[in-house]
Amino acid sequence: MSPLKQSCICFVSLFFLLPLLQGCSNPEEIEDRDLQAVSSQKSPVNGGTYRVPLRNTPITLDPAHVQDTFGEFVVHQVFDGLVRFDPYLSILPALAETWEVKEKGTRYTFKLRQDAVFHNQEPVTADDVYFSFQRLLRAEPPSAVLQHLLTIKGAVDYRNKTRDTLPGFQIESKKNFSIHLIKPHTPFLTALGMYQASIVPEKAVMRLGNAFGKNPVGSGPFQFVSWEDKRVIQLNRFNAYYGGPARLDNILFRIYPGGQNQAVLNDFKKNRLDEMTVFGNAQEALAGFKGLQWIYKPSMSLFFYGINIRHPHLKDPGLRNALSAVIDRQTLVNTVYGGKYQATQTILPPGMDGHQRFDPVKAPYPAPPLQRQPLEIEIVSGGKSPRVKRELELIQRFWAPLNITIQPKYITDWKQFTSYIRSDAVQIYRYGWHADLPEPVSFLSSLFSSDAAHNHMNLNDETIDALLSDARGILDPIERTEIYRKIETRILAAAPIIPLFNMDTNRVYQPHVQSININAIGPHATKLNQIWLDPDLQK
Repeated sequence: MSPLKQSCICFVSLFFLLPLLQGCSNPEEIEDRDLQAVSSQKSPVNGGTYRVPLRNTPITLDPAHVQDTFGEFVVHQVFDGLVRFDPYLSILPALAETWEVKEKGTRYTFKLRQDAVFHNQEPVTADDVYFSFQRLLRAEPPSAVLQHLLTIKGAVDYRNKTRDTLPGFQIESKKNFSIHLIKPHTPFLTALGMYQASIVPEKAVMRLGNAFGKNPVGSGPFQFVSWEDKRVIQLNRFNAYYGGPARLDNILFRIYPGGQNQAVLNDFKKNRLDEMTVFGNAQEALAGFKGLQWIYKPSMSLFFYGINIRHPHLKDPGLRNALSAVIDRQTLVNTVYGGKYQATQTILPPGMDGHQRFDPVKAPYPAPPLQRQPLEIEIVSGGKSPRVKRELELIQRFWAPLNITIQPKYITDWKQFTSYIRSDAVQIYRYGWHADLPEPVSFLSSLFSSDAAHNHMNLNDETIDALLSDARGILDPIERTEIYRKIETRILAAAPIIPLFNMDTNRVYQPHVQSININAIGPHATKLNQIWLDPDLQK
């Protein structure tokens, strides 16, 4: 029996039955697959330390400002929002015990849980929710949830600082409040499950100020203990958690700046980590280890090249379309990534509402023009693995007939990489995007709205902005889907992006890890409070 088949049960994902992050990653971090999952017939045991690798240093742990999957993974353990997603993306109560939608979808009333408290033992109140929303409305750079909160009455004026109150948010008591929208907004309730919409304690944030991102206080199943920069983040079980205490005593997020795939693999082999992403030759390297648990799940994600369309070299949409048209995506996936991903020419991934397939011979790209003068184009990458280098070498072969030469640039410090792709100097950047809510706006709006925080491509299209606004107010799913398809087609014609492939979730776990249930958005969106460690299987 192959080692991939040991101690496993097939996992049947309901993911693609749903009408479907934010965060980004490198595809070389998510490789190799086997369709499996985990179950245990034993009674759960409390205690133990769970050790998880982070492939880069988070910039902050303040949910209003986290814009990467590294910080997001930690935030999901420390904070809760009004609602949450279960592993299959159904909306469930969290800090909000109940809610009602009234007045044709323009009024939401919420009742907070009586037993919900922050890690400082202060109760979660409607005032904290109001403060959290006010804070998100003025956060810079803007959060991905901003576009949804701006539908609250008075929110636009509040963000623009022309008023100091939010009339659409009405506090009725310490545990009851209502939110009034200017018009129906279909994704509003779903958006409240985004990690950015986590509720923060007003008193703690006001006391800590900018230091809150390094000393977060939430209401989630684990509470923050310490952060050794570029080394480790420690969380401990929060015994007063309204959902019941977690099984684990604590979590150690071990940080591997710049990826360090080999270091992660070595630590996993030495049982210094309890889980890791399957990458490169990890499958072969772990072939002799008994009882490992391998999990593969589809992921609502996209790996792409973003193009700064304002850069003098890349202003011509014909050239940008040509850069995309000449790439043989299937050859790229097969040659560089072992055929592990699904090649794509589109933005919305399979399984998401609005996903469409284009004839690779015809739409959406026109025939590439010849580039008469030699042109050197820089591609910046946040990773520098041998696989990344092979990928760029293959792209160079595809672009050679256009008389284009690639100049690779590697910035493995995540904060520096993020800063660079926001600058005017960037030309093309490698990027991975994970849905942060099960709606097409998680891609189309978060990446391509004129004011989107992650619109590093600098696309500014009033038609796209108007169509996105229209789609949010349409209740008919068929009509809404058609608008999303129009938006995607228009974006692809403008070619600020080169879609390459949809990534997968591939993880391997030590034999003693029990109750694994990865969120359909991805492992970075998974809460770990149900995980427990089987002492009989620990080395």
